[in-house]
Amino acid sequence: MNSYLLIKVNGRNINKFLLKCHKNNINLINIKYISYKSVIVLINYDDYEKLNRIKSYYELSIISFKGIKGYANKIKKNKIIIFSFIIGLCILIFLSNIIFKIEIESDNRELRDLIRKELISYKMEKYKFRKSFKAVEKIKKNIKNKYKDKIEWLEIKNVGTKYIVYIVERKIDKKKETEEFYSIVSNKSCVIRRISVEKGISLVNKGDYVSKGDILISSDIIYDEEVKNRVTAKGKIYGECWYKVRVEYPLDYTEKKYTNKKRIVPFIRIGSKYIELFNYDNYKRYNLFSYKEKIGNIEFGIEKIKKVIIINDKYSIEKAKKLAIKEARARLSDRLGNDEYIIDENTLNFYSNGSKIILDMFFSVYEEIGERKVIEKGEENGTEDT
Repeated sequence: MNSYLLIKVNGRNINKFLLKCHKNNINLINIKYISYKSVIVLINYDDYEKLNRIKSYYELSIISFKGIKGYANKIKKNKIIIFSFIIGLCILIFLSNIIFKIEIESDNRELRDLIRKELISYKMEKYKFRKSFKAVEKIKKNIKNKYKDKIEWLEIKNVGTKYIVYIVERKIDKKKETEEFYSIVSNKSCVIRRISVEKGISLVNKGDYVSKGDILISSDIIYDEEVKNRVTAKGKIYGECWYKVRVEYPLDYTEKKYTNKKRIVPFIRIGSKYIELFNYDNYKRYNLFSYKEKIGNIEFGIEKIKKVIIINDKYSIEKAKKLAIKEARARLSDRLGNDEYIIDENTLNFYSNGSKIILDMFFSVYEEIGERKVIEKGEENGTEDT
């Protein structure tokens, strides 16, 4: 990038001066007449010495520098501010990577002290550099495995310059003084498809229709129509159950998709406007550390940004229907366990109202239907104590 000077020339017969410039090979890039005695010219920085030699009785005054010299001149004039900002930014980056506080959320003081000691052993303590995400995940896993009899759930969040540790204590149930017996009952209406009994007596057969609340596996051991013993029923009953799922799906589709493209960047903001070298409009911003100067409404600091892709699509009715069926299937599948699955599906109702489609789907599902129910003495088999 070249450097230029914007110069004001004053003197009589200004045109004569311009001719002298031409004869001395001084390139006048731009000429602006102010009056018949005054003109403003733009010249290359390297031509200034030649201009000085031929100025004679003409008066020259530099208005401003352009190009590299212009930027250099601005930097020179504002060097204290720029230097202070760079130093401040470096300090901000340095401080934003140091942990100043660790909060452990738990009502159990003994457990809090135990976890604090564990964190210290991994150098996760005050005035230490914060760990990377992978390192924190590994530490969490190690602590949970070490104290799995004490900890039900553990989460470590890095919020600004502090760690917040959330703990859910594992509660160990004490044995009840009085033993309770359970039968297994149906939690929904369906047709029995599979029976697996470990303890107790099955009261249903494959192909039977049962209603919600019906006893599937009894806790009573009966011999010669008399209750000889009572156990806690154990086993699994699977049935074919039925569901109706309604999905409303838009024909005009908009989605914000967050990518894995992340970075840590410094920022300067005046009011609501960012001053940036690059455009980060398509990024979601997370403030890590900032300082706001109230008088000038200037804020600067460090942000984490994640790129966002906006997806706009217009679906045909057929495509929207396929996506709606897929969503209905996914909604139901999310509720099913590893050994449960959809047997069959049918479309009951389908129509469009212009902006969206409405779809009613019927599903038959293979799933476990048994749940435990406490049985009081004499409750089953129609008997009661007198």
